[in-house]
Amino acid sequence: MTEAELSQQLNQLVGMPVAEFVLHREPMLLLDQLIKIGPEFALCEWRIREDNGFLVPNVGVPAYIGVEYMAQCIATHAGARERVDGFPPPVGLLLGTRHYKASQRYFELGVTYRVECNELVRSMEGMGSFDCRIFLKGEIIAEARLTVLQKSRGKSINE
Repeated sequence: MTEAELSQQLNQLVGMPVAEFVLHREPMLLLDQLIKIGPEFALCEWRIREDNGFLVPNVGVPAYIGVEYMAQCIATHAGARERVDGFPPPVGLLLGTRHYKASQRYFELGVTYRVECNELVRSMEGMGSFDCRIFLKGEIIAEARLTVLQKSRGKSINE
């Protein structure tokens, strides 16, 4: 499949719930919707709700949870690419985070945020590195580089 064909097929997934592309389920499914996607990036959106398991009452969700929002965006990207190839969402692991910076201490209740991942490198063994950013009204409020491992198709986490 050419990159143009892949882009076209990925674009057909825009607007779908993130749950279609990841293995996460409530209460650990933190993202709501796929907003934009390409062969090397994804943009997802979520709103902080009362039922968020990380919500600190009257304060919000701690900014360090931003790493998980980023990781789930990467998982969404991987799951969408697998779906295009006719496979279910892959098993993945967050291996590390570098240079996480956030300009606010909490994600506020009732507010909608966006998270973007941009693939820097991916090995044949499934190791990948992504630059990630979280946006509030178009402004970057958190960023980091995440290293992940996507298990091969048909393999369990222990293989």
